[in-house]
Amino acid sequence: MGNVNKFLLVWNTPFWNPDLQYIGFTPQTKGKFNYFLNVKRFTTTNALMTFAFGDYATLTESMADDDIIYEIVGHLQSIYGNIPNPTNMLRTKWGQNINSFGAYSYATNGTTTEDFDTLAKEVNNKIFFAGEHTNRGYRGTVHGAYLSGIREADKIIAL
Repeated sequence: MGNVNKFLLVWNTPFWNPDLQYIGFTPQTKGKFNYFLNVKRFTTTNALMTFAFGDYATLTESMADDDIIYEIVGHLQSIYGNIPNPTNMLRTKWGQNINSFGAYSYATNGTTTEDFDTLAKEVNNKIFFAGEHTNRGYRGTVHGAYLSGIREADKIIAL
């Protein structure tokens, strides 16, 4: 199970180009807020979403919101200079979630594509498995989870 956490930060007004979809940043620490999705491009909300991956994602789960905001704003200040602090932040802590203990399936060394097919195999036509981890072609994605749900629903309907 891999870990990734999302951080949605909201401002009163955008200080970034609202026409950009992504803003990239190269941090010194691997997995530490290395790109930003411009939510304003798709909504009326003045917000950026950033991510923490892997070991750094796990570390963020024990960090206070103010410390997270400080780190993220520091990256953005490296790009834009002096910017205001956000008015709000929402965040995930997938590694601590007792229902998942992570955010997505992660193919480690030695994993084969057949392993994902194995996870998708039904048991005696009574227990069916859906989720991104059961979709060989789209593992680790929301659309993979969605498509696997359709796949399993079709199997059940066909019974």
